[in-house]
This record gives sequence, C-alpha cells and structure tokens, in this order.
Amino acid sequence: MNDKSKKAVKGVMVSNGEEIGLAAGKIWQYLDEAGEASPSRLASATGLSAKEVQRAVGWLAREGKLLIETDGRTELFKLV
Repeated sequence: MNDKSKKAVKGVMVSNGEEIGLAAGKIWQYLDEAGEASPSRLASATGLSAKEVQRAVGWLAREGKLLIETDGRTELFKLV
C-alpha cells in the first residue's frame, strides 16, 4: 500500500477504492484456484490483513461475485 492510496481523515488512514479493488482481485484469484476458504485462510494465503479481507469480501459480495456459506460460527467464501 503506498502513500498515494491512503488519505488521512481526522488522524485515521482510509483506504481508497483502488486499494480495495486490488485486494478483491487477490481474493478472487485465490478462490478461483482453491474453490473456497475461510476469512482467516484468505488472509494468510493472500498476505492481506483481516480488515483488508473484510473490505475486499464486501466489494466482491456487492458485485454479486461471492457466495457466503455459514455453518454455526464458521464462514466459507466461494465464487458464484
């Protein structure tokens, strides 16, 4: 993440859409190969932080590209 992709808002760094889109691309590529993954697996496999995974998953879900399956407390993400 470079300095141009962040903005300081009241002392807090905020990601821009381009950065989230790139993270979503990493997750999409991983799920395309792996089939499904938990949030923690996505973070470790892609090198993204938990917050970056959350944002990217939201991006993919909003675009209708992600299926979220839950079983109790366990979540798995799959591509549609």
